[in-house]
Amino acid sequence: MSKNLFSGQARAIDRRGFLRGGLALGGLAAAAPLLSACGGPGDSGGSGSKASLLTLGTVIVDDTLNPMQEQYTTFQFNAFDSLVRQLRGDTEAAPRLAEEWTRIKPTVWKFKLRQGVTFHDGSPVTIDDVVFSLTEVTAKQYAVAMFLTGVKDVRKIDATTLQIETVAPDPLLLARLGQVFIVPQAHWKKVGPDGFTANPIGSGQFKISKFGVDTGIEFTAYDGFYGGAPKTSQIALRYFTDAGALASALEAGEIDAAQNLSAESLKTLSGRDDLTIASDFSGNQNMFQLNTTKAPFDDIRVRQAAIKAIDAPALMKALTYGAGVLEDGQVAPEGVFGHTTSITRPAYDLEGAKNLLKEAGAVGAEIEIFGMNLYKKLYEAVGAQLQEAGFKPKITSVDIPVWVQSFRNGSDAHVFYRGGSYTGIFDADRMYGHVSSSKKPFVKDAKWDKLLQAERTELDTAKREKKLIECAEYLNEQAYILYTYGAPTVGGYRKGVTGFDNGNGLMLKLDAVAKEV
Repeated sequence: MSKNLFSGQARAIDRRGFLRGGLALGGLAAAAPLLSACGGPGDSGGSGSKASLLTLGTVIVDDTLNPMQEQYTTFQFNAFDSLVRQLRGDTEAAPRLAEEWTRIKPTVWKFKLRQGVTFHDGSPVTIDDVVFSLTEVTAKQYAVAMFLTGVKDVRKIDATTLQIETVAPDPLLLARLGQVFIVPQAHWKKVGPDGFTANPIGSGQFKISKFGVDTGIEFTAYDGFYGGAPKTSQIALRYFTDAGALASALEAGEIDAAQNLSAESLKTLSGRDDLTIASDFSGNQNMFQLNTTKAPFDDIRVRQAAIKAIDAPALMKALTYGAGVLEDGQVAPEGVFGHTTSITRPAYDLEGAKNLLKEAGAVGAEIEIFGMNLYKKLYEAVGAQLQEAGFKPKITSVDIPVWVQSFRNGSDAHVFYRGGSYTGIFDADRMYGHVSSSKKPFVKDAKWDKLLQAERTELDTAKREKKLIECAEYLNEQAYILYTYGAPTVGGYRKGVTGFDNGNGLMLKLDAVAKEV
């Protein structure tokens, strides 16, 4: 039996995780181009053949190749592997390193390891490697530890079997395990975390052949992968400093496809015969929370007034060129488990907002809207709508480290930009956890706490969906959230490119993407 390293709770997501999530949340139009990475796509093949090298561009930059210290990254999902995997659109987890699993008790899962799998150095993937990876994450409190906060113990049963025990029944355990990647224990211990970053070895479909924090990652297909060969044997993922430079490179043919373009690209690049530009829900959203522990939002009439004052379609039109997904009276947008069509968005009603403020005696109430600098334009737009209703808003936008500390430790602001990402776990619980979190929760409500705990320990999928909807209905009823929209993700690719999927938010799956030449 392994040493129990899970008795404590993992710390909150670190600054790097927040910054990564921040790259895609707002969906605002980009500033002018600054500087792009160097290098261009390679040439190969003849007409009708598949290119051996494909070049993708992204503004989502990795500063380390430590799979334990990053979240939602392209390199993790393609160069490394997890026990199971559950991505957007998957109703159930798919086998990866584990070929079978079963819940033997409400809090105990048994996993059987797939045999014959090897790491990129040829060494076998063993139960010991799996146990080490899952325990090392929590022991060193790497960023990925947030996915294992409910795990009590990991036990090796025999050479092909392990058990994972949770503190309480956890309906999202499989989805969480899909975010934790397995490393070779011997190599990690030999070279240490820094040495591993310099020479990463995973068991995924691609090996990492080159990496530069200023240039990007080069991937080469791993011939020993158990799941077969990818469509393209070499893929270069180039880093760009902003979405404007990324769009220019796609337009000029310097790259074959682009991840996380600005919403402005929907206007500037659409309609061309040589490009396809598309928008999808990114898995990221702008979640604003009202502070119900102090005036004026301790009065439900004032909260209702603020919600009525927000014209979310107008915000989307102004800031995302109409892309994105409306928060339809509930935190979880369409496409996230727990969303329901039975809830309708409170109508934009400026006169109704003014009347509620007057009734509550709160006309001219001074409120502070607090968030990171990245989305100042969004705060100003929200503030302008609230001001029109009779509030007196003050905008406070701060650097990301300051915002992170406020997120964790609490804030005295009246309206707090929480944001959030569903990448990897498209479940309403991801955002519900923010409602009463931090050392100064904005909501102190025993009924809400009870509803949240009920959905978090319900193992029956149908029953849990109903409990998630009950949470949504209660939040709507109490007017705890200022509803805006889920941010769009905009991607583009050149003619001849197939299999490019920009719908997984912050990461790209590389196995199916290809280019005909």
